This record gives sequence, C-alpha cells and structure tokens, in this order.
Amino acid sequence: MIIKKLDQYLLKHFFLSLAVVMAAIGLTIVVINMVEELRDFIDHDVPLISILEYYVYFAGWVIKSFLPMFVMLAVLFSVSMLARRNEILAMKACGFSLYRIAAPFLIVALMLSGAHFYYNEYVFPEANKKRVEIKKFTIEKRSQTAHRKVQNVNRQIDPAAFYMLSHFDVDRREGKGFTLYRTVENRVDEIIAAEQLLYREYLWQAVNGVKRTFSAEAKQDVLEFDTLIIPDIKDKPEDLAVWIGKPEDMGMDELAGYIALMKRTGGPYQREAVDLKLKYSFPLASFIVVLIAVPFASNPRRGGIAVSFATGALIALAYFVLFRITQTAGYNGKIPVEVAAWGVNGLFFAVGAILMWRARK
Repeated sequence: MIIKKLDQYLLKHFFLSLAVVMAAIGLTIVVINMVEELRDFIDHDVPLISILEYYVYFAGWVIKSFLPMFVMLAVLFSVSMLARRNEILAMKACGFSLYRIAAPFLIVALMLSGAHFYYNEYVFPEANKKRVEIKKFTIEKRSQTAHRKVQNVNRQIDPAAFYMLSHFDVDRREGKGFTLYRTVENRVDEIIAAEQLLYREYLWQAVNGVKRTFSAEAKQDVLEFDTLIIPDIKDKPEDLAVWIGKPEDMGMDELAGYIALMKRTGGPYQREAVDLKLKYSFPLASFIVVLIAVPFASNPRRGGIAVSFATGALIALAYFVLFRITQTAGYNGKIPVEVAAWGVNGLFFAVGAILMWRARK
C-alpha cells in the first residue's frame, strides 16, 4: 500500500506538470502560428468556425511533434520541486532508491511512447490531411480546380503490378506519360508505355503506346497499339487526386507501401526509408529523456523551475539539432539508414544510463 501510494503521489505531480507544460507551451506555439496566419485570416475573410477547426487539427500536430519535450519538462519540473522540498531525500531515507523513485516515471513514459506511436500512425495522418485542406482551400483560398490537376502519380494495382502517370487531369479524365509494370518472381514480366491514359465508359484506355512482354529467357515481344484497355486498374479518376502527404505525415503502412512501389519501379526512396525507421525511433524519445531528467532533477542543489526549464531547453535543443543532422545525413546517403534513425536515441540513452548509474542512490 505504501509503495502504491508513493507511485500515485509521484505520478500526480508528473501529470499535473505535464498538463501545465502542454497547455503553456502548446498555447504559445498556437499563438505564434496564429500571428503568422493572421494576415491570411483577415485578407481572405476566413470564418471563425474554420479557424477554430484548423487549430483543433493543428493541436494534433503539436502533440505529434513535441510530446517528448513535454514529457521531459514535466519530469524535470515535478522531480526538481520534490527535491527542493527535500521529499526525494525523505524517500531515500525511508529506503527507496533513486531507481525505485524513477520507476513510475519510466513506466509511464514507456506507455506514453507506445500511445505516441499509435497516435502518429493511425490517428494523425487523416486529421493532418484535413488540416492541410483547410489551410489550402479555406485559409489560403487556393483553387480546388488546380488541385485536381496532379503530377507524378504512382499507384499499386496489386503486389506485382504498378503504374505511373506524369500528369493527370481529373475533370477531363485524361493523363499523360503512362507506364505500367508487371512483375513475376521479382523479375519484370511486362511493361506498357503510352502517351495517354483516358478514362472512358468506366474503363481505362492506354493510347498510342508500346507493350513489351519479357520471357524467363530474357526474350522480348513488342506490340505497338493505338488503344489498349487496361482492365485491372480499379482506381477512379477522383482517386488519383487524393493528397499524399510528406513522408513524416504519412501513416507507417502508407509509407511502407510507397517505398515498396519505388523499389519495384526504380524510383528514389532513400528519404522515405529514413522516415519509416524514424517512425519507430522518435516516439521512444519520451522514454529516453526521462533517464536524463530524473537523475539531474533529483539533486536538490540543481532544483528549481528556472533551472529545470533551462536544462530542459538545452537538452531538447541538443536532441532536435542532432536529430535533424543525422536525418539529413541519412537522406543524403552519407550514413546508414539505421544510424540516421537510431543514432541520436542510442547516444541519449547511453548518456541517460550513465547519469542514472552515477547519481546518488
């Protein structure tokens, strides 16, 4: 019962601090963004309800991007205040080690990391698409007609078939630069290339093209055609105008599918491969920063809100700067994908483990 009450007491301080930190910093980020967007709100006479809806979705972006920093600051604030009031010292005098005191923070941080991962992959992508649509069409008043003319369309028909279009006009139901690839046992079986792809009478038709069929012995049959029906494309013209976001805004399954498509069609995917790994590593930052925050804040001589805030800001700055450096190096192929995704987490985990081990127990 004593142990359970101790955990409840520690977590009560943590969640209170987390709520204050999220409200204060989150509101600051929202206000800064609102000031930046204020001119568009006024010039384009954006309705108040649309502004409020936009910032509901924008708050989701703030949670996705800054939750590890919020967790770290909450731990620093709560533990440092307990240390300043000599409550950490009293817990140690009762026989509780720093490891035991840190345990509830670490367990909750690990649970928050799991929740953060689920949110990023299965909740945020759809909500973010709505945020981008509001920004484009309601706030910035971009033409939705122009949005229906898309470029560089890449779609998967099934695991062994993919097609690409360089341009597509949704309203005219016409595309240019059509190429379809079919594979069998990891080799190219068929390539269809055509000047145009038209949607007529509920069927896709390739116009003015060449169909190449390859045998297992690498022999090639060539057939030129004026019109060729492509019955296995099930997409409708409107489907091709669906917005595909930046890699960091896609869900994990969507991004993995895009990478598989690029691998089979020979397209570039280095940036996407790095971002896919980061989807696993970034949420774990909430757990890793707690390893650093607890031993630092538990020293009463280092306690205090001002010191905790300054320390948290420095740690967060160091983490995000190194994170962006390794991410960019991974994008450019200068370091392996695994190092780009996990290198910073590994470094901070090692620092946190050393600090926890060397701290006064």
